[in-house]
Amino acid sequence: MPELHFLNALDYAILIGYMAMILAIGFYVARFNKDTADYFKGGGHIPWRLSAISLFISGFSAFMFVGASGITYKNGGGAILLFSFALPAYILGYYVFGVLWRRTRLDTPLQFLTRRFSKETTYFYTLLAVVPNTLVLGIMIYTLCIFTSTALGISEQVFNLGIFALTGFELSILVTGGVIVIYTTLGGLWAVMVTDGIQFLIVLLITLIITPLSYSYLGDGNIIDGIKRILTDSPEGYFNIALEGKPFMFWPTWSIYIIFGYNVNWHIAQRYYSVADERDTKKMALWCGGLSFVLPMLWILPIFATPIIFPDMQALWPSLSNPEEASFVTLALAILPHGMLGLLTAAIFAATMSSTDTLFNWLGAVLTKDVYVPVAKSITGKAPIEKHQLWFGKGSVAFLGLFSIFVAFNIKRFGGAFDVYMKAESLYKITLFIPVFFGLLFTKTPWWSAIASVTAGVIGVLFVGVAASLQTEGSISPMNILFANIDVTWLGFDLTRYELNAVVGILASGSVFLASAFFDKREGEFKKRIELFETDLKTPAYADTGARIGPEGLVAYRLLGYLAVAIGGLLLIVTIPTLERDGWLNSVAGLISLAIGVSIIKAVRNYQHNTNTQSSDTQ
Repeated sequence: MPELHFLNALDYAILIGYMAMILAIGFYVARFNKDTADYFKGGGHIPWRLSAISLFISGFSAFMFVGASGITYKNGGGAILLFSFALPAYILGYYVFGVLWRRTRLDTPLQFLTRRFSKETTYFYTLLAVVPNTLVLGIMIYTLCIFTSTALGISEQVFNLGIFALTGFELSILVTGGVIVIYTTLGGLWAVMVTDGIQFLIVLLITLIITPLSYSYLGDGNIIDGIKRILTDSPEGYFNIALEGKPFMFWPTWSIYIIFGYNVNWHIAQRYYSVADERDTKKMALWCGGLSFVLPMLWILPIFATPIIFPDMQALWPSLSNPEEASFVTLALAILPHGMLGLLTAAIFAATMSSTDTLFNWLGAVLTKDVYVPVAKSITGKAPIEKHQLWFGKGSVAFLGLFSIFVAFNIKRFGGAFDVYMKAESLYKITLFIPVFFGLLFTKTPWWSAIASVTAGVIGVLFVGVAASLQTEGSISPMNILFANIDVTWLGFDLTRYELNAVVGILASGSVFLASAFFDKREGEFKKRIELFETDLKTPAYADTGARIGPEGLVAYRLLGYLAVAIGGLLLIVTIPTLERDGWLNSVAGLISLAIGVSIIKAVRNYQHNTNTQSSDTQ
């Protein structure tokens, strides 16, 4: 097997520089946030292209580079099918959900629950949704740090910081979590959008380089020969669409999760209602659909080479419980030059940061607008002033971030990152989002329908957990109820805990929600609220005629351009000291980044020139 080249001082310098850049962005765009509308939704004027990139990249995390790589290493054909489901989900967003979310005219995601159902529903969801999602944030940080610290050889090293000593893993949690919390707290949604843009650029550069390079490496310098080797030397059945250990019902269950996740998840809603014009949501969905199909394929394709190059991943990574999950980074350590390795590490950090900063922002919005403001109003008789709301929002984000770091430090108690993450989603996502999915499409249910629906789903999934716990050797315990596996056959179909949670959640939650329509009775405040909501859903949300990109949007675009130029220049500089080991690849990536950055800057200048010219002509 080829020699692996771990990060050196040059790579760490690039990684540290990236962290510093992220913090600088947070401080810089903080000046855009004059009130909570700016902080949580960019004032409703986020440019659609920037929002589309952010919407796409926010679905990435370290899991996409780690867990998904493990799936591809073992099941090449199944991985292609698995990661193409986002395309039809975004098509549904194009035709239906993007426009509907924009017409809701929300300030925060959970405000939908108040408008569509009741304030009590919002409080109910806050209790059930905020805590699990905060745990997910901790899992994301843990996933990123346990993998990178182990793969980079610093996991067991001890760093003496004077007052206390930390392992490399613990130090990575502290640094990474701290950076995420600081820049998200300062910058709000504008910081999320700008950093998502630069993170998209990094992921794009890596995929454009590593895909052809891996095939060239496999074919001894010939890409075509490398492709032929994959077709002839891959393990038997490698390109079958079946996934190892997954029953047939996994596929329809996965498709339902994807449809929900890409259409009614709260951060998806936030991206759709934060643009100025509902027609822009169609453009966003179309672009995201294309990106979510093409870009994952680009980084799945190089993994096809890893079973041939690295047939025994266990020998390389004996400390990892699932060593095939290190296949993507292992391939990079073997074929990428220093400089780009630092950029790759930054990309892994970037992907997880993109997911976490999105969650931090909407959770802060929920606690501010849907909890703090109504509670304060009920106590004092008036809503807090915008300044106090803004400070509370920032404080909420900071608190959630610190709690997530605490969870990351203690996640081993919950049984491990990936297993906990996937099972946790199957516990609550379907149940919580059925009333959102159907409530946006169908408004003829009473104010309590969502509470009743979710309660039924939670009870159903709880019974599944108890049944699973009874099958284990240990006694019934909270951990067994939440995460113990169970295998059953229903109507001739094999179901594991993942599929069974979904089936029970859909049947229990969905049937109660639809049945509640027979009790629909509109009166009092609910009658006024739901009729106004229905009117909004029927009223197009168009931007003003001749509306232009605002100054904040132009600054954000220009900032992206300058950052892309800076990254390109840095890669060109590091070409010289890395020439001994394919350093010319740094030049290729650097030139691509420069070209993208210059194009963005030039496009902003042309837009400003044309806008000024049009303004002069109308005067």
